[in-house]
Amino acid sequence: MRGFSKKIIISLLTSVVVLITMVATTFAWVGIFSYASASNFHMNLKIQETKANYYLTISGSGESGTFGESVSTIDIERQILKYRNTSEDYSSYLDGQDDNSIETIFSKLTLTPLTTTVSENKLTKFEAINYDNKKYLEMIETKGYYKFDLYFSVDTKDGINLDTTEINASIFMTELEETLIGTLADFNFSNGNPFSDLEDNPKTTILKNIPNTYVVNSANAMRFAFEIYNPINIQDEYDLDAVPSKTMIYQGGTQEPSISEDGSYSLGGILEEERNTALNEILVIRPYLKNNIYMGKKEYYQECLSNAINRGANDLEITDENRTVRAKATDAELEAGNFLGVHEGVQTKQKMTVYFWAEGWDCDCLLGINEKPVTLNLTFTADEDI
Repeated sequence: MRGFSKKIIISLLTSVVVLITMVATTFAWVGIFSYASASNFHMNLKIQETKANYYLTISGSGESGTFGESVSTIDIERQILKYRNTSEDYSSYLDGQDDNSIETIFSKLTLTPLTTTVSENKLTKFEAINYDNKKYLEMIETKGYYKFDLYFSVDTKDGINLDTTEINASIFMTELEETLIGTLADFNFSNGNPFSDLEDNPKTTILKNIPNTYVVNSANAMRFAFEIYNPINIQDEYDLDAVPSKTMIYQGGTQEPSISEDGSYSLGGILEEERNTALNEILVIRPYLKNNIYMGKKEYYQECLSNAINRGANDLEITDENRTVRAKATDAELEAGNFLGVHEGVQTKQKMTVYFWAEGWDCDCLLGINEKPVTLNLTFTADEDI
């Protein structure tokens, strides 16, 4: 991190990009295995060249003095491993491992197709299908996702003088077209298009006309989310029981079925049973579920799907309209201390908890994307004009 300076800085727009690249392998609900290899996980961060007078900085721990232009992959891998096992003994064990050992441990980590809900601005109740239950569709808790923390603050080309510097920063995602990059795969309806008999309306047209063999994109089944906390003094620590001010979930593909320019299909987000290709595949591939799914558990199953649909209706498509992660503070927020930047001698930092998972109820979470890589590139800027 650049040292503090006594020079006066005139703050305009921040123009900085932080790039996080994660490569993972997705598996459908109905895959032969219910997990994905994490051995190809990679992460890179970089700062974009800028003519602005201040820019974002980033840290993996949030500790004063650790903010800079990058966070190492190993630091993120340690975080993900610790979130999987929250015991103090395990954390101490990981702290004692060198980088090569961490990479070896992390390479054995798995991703499970799952679903989640949002309660009090937090992601809660991560659940996956229990295929050991042969009688009915049952959901059980899982930690088969990636989770880690990032912290943002600001700096200037000449350092910060707390007596004179004033910065009111925002955070946007940028380079949106690179955010989720998947792998194309052929998919076949084994018994013909199951949606051909749906009632004719604008929401069913694409589904009704899908050919028996078509192309899907593994990225369309993925989700990433940000739990965003209000900023605090950069010298302070977040309370363990701190609650996010908001949570934003982004989906690959589109909420309603669509056809991409490359000819691949986005079959939709989390849709109702009659239009949900992933659920249809479960009933076809797992006949015991089709025969027994309603036996004594119909209300449970309907509640689970209904909760997923209600949450999925709020999943954001990756568009210019949805790229604002944090807006600049209003005058009232500045006076209340809810700002990212420097104001009246106080520099702040902002915590963001990142999640990455395969959404099992997504219509694109099909056997056809089994073992097909997906790359997540998170790119942030404080310049709203980029």
